[in-house]
Amino acid sequence: MRVRRIGAGAAVVALASLALVRIEARAWDTSPLQQIDTAQHHLCGKDDLPEGTIQGDVPKADQDSGRAQKGYNCGLELLGHTQLLTDANGNSRAAGNANMAWAGHCAYVAGSAGVNVAPQGKPNPPPNAGVAVISVSPDGTPTFLSTLRSPGALATSETLGGMTTPSGRSILVIGQYGNDIVSDPKPMDVYDVTDCEHPQLMTTYYWPENIHNLTITQDGKYVFATLPLQAVDISGLWATPPTPVTYLGDIQKVMDGPPVATGPTADLDDNLPAAVRSQTHPQDASHEAWPSPDDNTLYVGGQTPQFEIFSIVDISQWLQRNPDGSPKGNPRVISQESGRGHSVRTATIGGKPYVLHSEESVFGSAYGCIPQEAAPFAGPAQPYLTDISDPAHPRTVVEFGLQINDPQNCPQQLQAKENDSVHYHDVDNPTDTTFVMASMWNAGLRVFDVRNATQPAEVAYFNPADVDPTAKVDLDHAWGHIRYLPDKGQIWFGTADGGFWVVRIEPQVRQYLKLDQKNAQHHIPIPTLPANDLGRPGTVGAALERPQWGYIDIGPYYCEFNGLSSPIKSS
Repeated sequence: MRVRRIGAGAAVVALASLALVRIEARAWDTSPLQQIDTAQHHLCGKDDLPEGTIQGDVPKADQDSGRAQKGYNCGLELLGHTQLLTDANGNSRAAGNANMAWAGHCAYVAGSAGVNVAPQGKPNPPPNAGVAVISVSPDGTPTFLSTLRSPGALATSETLGGMTTPSGRSILVIGQYGNDIVSDPKPMDVYDVTDCEHPQLMTTYYWPENIHNLTITQDGKYVFATLPLQAVDISGLWATPPTPVTYLGDIQKVMDGPPVATGPTADLDDNLPAAVRSQTHPQDASHEAWPSPDDNTLYVGGQTPQFEIFSIVDISQWLQRNPDGSPKGNPRVISQESGRGHSVRTATIGGKPYVLHSEESVFGSAYGCIPQEAAPFAGPAQPYLTDISDPAHPRTVVEFGLQINDPQNCPQQLQAKENDSVHYHDVDNPTDTTFVMASMWNAGLRVFDVRNATQPAEVAYFNPADVDPTAKVDLDHAWGHIRYLPDKGQIWFGTADGGFWVVRIEPQVRQYLKLDQKNAQHHIPIPTLPANDLGRPGTVGAALERPQWGYIDIGPYYCEFNGLSSPIKSS
């Protein structure tokens, strides 16, 4: 492994370092023998509480001493927080948070209580389970307003998505989380959240097959569900008079691809004749499907070593319908290579289009001494950037992540019982990307400068760490999507036990990333920040309590894999 170190300094900075570890990656290759970029250019405020010597680590010593209860931060300061246990009217909500969507000045955080991850398992949500509705004031103060308890909202976990269309309509979809092979109809609630504090339920639609993740096209017309990859048209809900949701079909059943794609299988079948390739279809095409702005293209990636396949698919003809409702053509696979896609987003860096994608690792053995090919069952998962300038020949340019996931740091990771893998990730602007925001489980929220796509560097982080105020230890985990508000300089994210957090990018980081100049170029107001902002110490001042019935540990829900796992959390 080749390592270079370059010093950096700034007057307001307590810690500034740039450590570079570079990678030469082949297309969609997830070999653990390759180098991972763990570069850092940390610019911490004087009052921040940075990590120790290993990037991303919450050491066992800090857990034992109580240091971890203060959290860790560098370049991101806490503005507001709510644990999402009691709403503004005094109504309780079950502990345990998962994915997040947003609209306007509101966020919507799903719950994980009562979710059953086992295939063919049935959810068993408690009476007060549901999706939290949160309003955030301009200064970053969140208020937990209410809980949505419609059919899809009771056991949601990861299965929700939001979109605000160019016309200003905001849509929220919330579904019942599932991993079923043969599924009962799964409910999905469709809300109009244009008045974001008062969601209006438009309908509850029941998908004929399992659903796991939901994404909405930018025009608000289509919703894509995954596991398996399906689509519906929801545009009729806003017609006059309204018309029902229309099921368009299961894309996996008609798209080309190998049923199983272990290792390089998806690469090796490229040279087969089209007539041969069209005879088989993938069993697991996508965990998350991300549509292009024009609805014509889907970026999708499978999961697990058995289904390591990443596809760029032209669905323009398939979405267009004949008078009888049948598609005008099949999906056309533009490229299909070995790769993972638990989380998928697009980016534009230096004028080039990229896909940001990654696997997950959530079963309690996400340790750096285990090859990452074993994910999601074991080994670390970290993000990739892949150049799609030529979508027929995508080229992965970098895998980047944290030092704690390096095999040499595995003893510390094991001792601390940490999972520091990515789960979901987002970018500040998909058409002009400066940084990536990654939810990295027990390592919290991480921010990476990607202006040089081949050499990302972490510039800031906020990790709530131990959120149990008692003598016990509960390492919080960030595992949902993340929102950046450029006009306020705020980042919103949720964590499993800590709740909902609003942090602000500190001035020295804004200056380094040239965010004020970027706002001016895009005609976005530049945030007014306090003079002489020195940061703020971690989670100090956040009101945290231990829930009456304890914390929701997601590990036991993966019961079909319990034999492979050990507890993620210590107690």
